[in-house]
Amino acid sequence: MPTIQANRNPASRIQVGNDILESAKTVDTKPIKERLLLFEKAHRALAAAQAGVDKAEGTLRAAQEKVAEADVVQDEALMALAAALVGEGLPRMNPFKPLGFDAPSTIAKLGTAREAKVVKTLVAKVQKRKGTQAPSLRAARAAEKAALAVERASTPLDRLAEAYRAALSRRTAQELPWEARLAALKRGARAAADDGAPGLFAALFERDPSPPRKARRAPVEVPVETPVPKPVPAENGAS
Repeated sequence: MPTIQANRNPASRIQVGNDILESAKTVDTKPIKERLLLFEKAHRALAAAQAGVDKAEGTLRAAQEKVAEADVVQDEALMALAAALVGEGLPRMNPFKPLGFDAPSTIAKLGTAREAKVVKTLVAKVQKRKGTQAPSLRAARAAEKAALAVERASTPLDRLAEAYRAALSRRTAQELPWEARLAALKRGARAAADDGAPGLFAALFERDPSPPRKARRAPVEVPVETPVPKPVPAENGAS
């Protein structure tokens, strides 16, 4: 039977380790007691490190989603400000040009934090511009509010990204000890055959291959009988 193998990825190592430790509950492991304890300890450390990675990644992704949502609001506020300025007679192609800024679509393509800085500077120019009407001032305040929301949402990203990298490093530090303890456990289980436990290695590390999937039978086609037309009786007097 094939021996179970862990691929070089965390999920595979965790699955293989769980499987081995679960199988160890069903057999006598006295011949490899110490090796099994050391492997179990290494496996717990790797699993804990992986849990830390999952948590850090989830927290970072959630924060990134908040920034993305805030950026959508920022883009909408920027376009609303542009529309308000066009309503005052500023150039339709780029109502921000008289204020010294790129077109709205260009600003919207900037990175979220960089866009927020540009929007705040733009808002200040709009508010100082002589003759700016009430709709444009309201739109400017909304754009500034959206830019501030982006900056607040972006504040923890660097810290969370660093925490995620640190969690990855901690997990990597546990991978080699896990592999070493697994190899030692395999050697011990093989050697246990000389101590009267010939089936220990198979119980822990060998698995039946997955049975082949049965081919689905094609449905039997039932032929449809074509009714034979009955002969038409001849009319009386017909020759």
